[in-house]
Amino acid sequence: MKINDYLKEEFVKSGLISKEEGLDYLSKANNEDRLLHDYLINTLKFNKDTVLTLVGKIFNIPYYEGFNIYNLDNGLASSFNKMFIIQKRIVPFKKDDNNEYIIVLIDNPFSLDEVSKIRYYTALKYKVYLIDSKDMDSLIFTIDNKSKREEAADKFKKEEGYTDEDEKVERLEDFVDGPSVQLADTLLKEALNEKASDIHIEPMEDKVRVRFRVDGVLKEHATIDAKNYQSLISRYKIMSRLDIAERRVPQDGKINFNYNGIEYDFRVSTLPIQYGEKIVIRLYNSLDSGESLEDIIHDKEDYNDINELISSPHGIILLTGPTGSGKTTTLYSVLKRLNNVGVNIITVEDPVENDISGINQLQVNNKVDLTFARSLRSILRQDPNIIMVGEIRDSETAHIAVQAAITGHLVLSSVHTNDALTTITRLIDMGVEPYLVSDALLGAISQRLVRRLCPKCKKEHIVTHEESMFLDDVKEGDIIYEARGCESCNYSGYNGRIAVFEILKMNDVLRRAVANSYEDIEKIRSLAHENNFKEINVKASKLVKEGLISLDEYKSIINVVEVMENKKRHHEHAKTTTSSNENYIN
Repeated sequence: MKINDYLKEEFVKSGLISKEEGLDYLSKANNEDRLLHDYLINTLKFNKDTVLTLVGKIFNIPYYEGFNIYNLDNGLASSFNKMFIIQKRIVPFKKDDNNEYIIVLIDNPFSLDEVSKIRYYTALKYKVYLIDSKDMDSLIFTIDNKSKREEAADKFKKEEGYTDEDEKVERLEDFVDGPSVQLADTLLKEALNEKASDIHIEPMEDKVRVRFRVDGVLKEHATIDAKNYQSLISRYKIMSRLDIAERRVPQDGKINFNYNGIEYDFRVSTLPIQYGEKIVIRLYNSLDSGESLEDIIHDKEDYNDINELISSPHGIILLTGPTGSGKTTTLYSVLKRLNNVGVNIITVEDPVENDISGINQLQVNNKVDLTFARSLRSILRQDPNIIMVGEIRDSETAHIAVQAAITGHLVLSSVHTNDALTTITRLIDMGVEPYLVSDALLGAISQRLVRRLCPKCKKEHIVTHEESMFLDDVKEGDIIYEARGCESCNYSGYNGRIAVFEILKMNDVLRRAVANSYEDIEKIRSLAHENNFKEINVKASKLVKEGLISLDEYKSIINVVEVMENKKRHHEHAKTTTSSNENYIN
């Protein structure tokens, strides 16, 4: 492609790439029939802002740095010919803040020759900006899917015999090839496109609200005519093998869905509420393509600590944290790291959330008494090296897991506690003897997910005296950052999430303390601190200091009063210990 030859010369002149790299990258981009700048960004992972700013200067087209798909003006886009948008990859994105002109987006500088054709659809002035090809793909997908959703709604209106709710449920052919199929599939695809973790479909008095959870926050995505709601719910029930006639009790199911050649799992939960059934769909990628440990763990020290723990041949490692804190993602990433042909890995889960090639995964089934404990007993007769138990919920499962760890297996699991230290007392409360906990436990990992500050708009904040009291290594007058909001982050001030870890690694000193003084949690805490244990408030405080998260996000996962009390108790305990040691020496 001639444009790639020109881009290569300009990239070499600018110093972005060397002459030798230019020849290599040009050949590979041409072989894949891709624009050179797209190859640099999406294959070689060059910085998108840097490359597109340079391309914009080369072609005198400004780079649209603040792109966010949520700012698409759907009404404006729908007033243009859809096929023109899709085929030419020219998108009328939105009007400027003063409604003086249309912002038009392209991803190929040569599309500039075609932009003038938008005058067929509007008399408004326009300005053209450059975006990345992946952002353009998302835009075109959103426009196309919204059009399909509207088409499905129109088909519903034209259908006859849809006035009686019971009649709709009985007409199963409508849920095999009809508007409900199109509407249901469209919502699933839109959620995947927007990287949502959950879909909430909520019937109200006069409409049905659809919300997507993105980066931990629910955002309204669409509204659906209440007349179409029952057909949509019934379609999802059929897809997840639930009873479409049962509307009085909650139901749980699973949808397998193929999108762009990738298999996805959706967990479906229905709940009878005032105006019908609310349905929540949780999204999972069922392929072995989840995040790696490197993607999940920001802090290098945390990464090294977790790698050290999972390198042990036997013992038990426990993860803890509230629902939605990313425990399952971390567990799967660990399994992927450990997965190789030389080890036998077996999991017992409720439910199996991701299928990983090469790992034997078992789903519990309480209806036939296939519980965690019973499954775990059977697994031990299958010659495993590594066992993952989705969750330790009861005394029997805890005992078997600990015994497996002691007898030469590496066991990974999760428990519900507030922090890493209390996983010790939780096992003991479940009836596991302290000396067994001491012997089996390799470490405990507590984690939370917090929203990452938008790097494009975060603003400075001067730390007050009060704030410095509950932040670690941050002094009054220091500069930290807080959320502001811009187009790039949809005016939320945040973009993506980051995991915060609290990692307790057991050693001989802590093992003796657990075996002999397990009731004195403050003593164990003090000994852990002496062995470089850092509680989650310290880790979160570091992210605040680095400008990655805001003070508000810090407070969202930290009980400030509890942090202050723990600091005071730890200080007093350390003072008492020092005094006792001095008296002993004297």
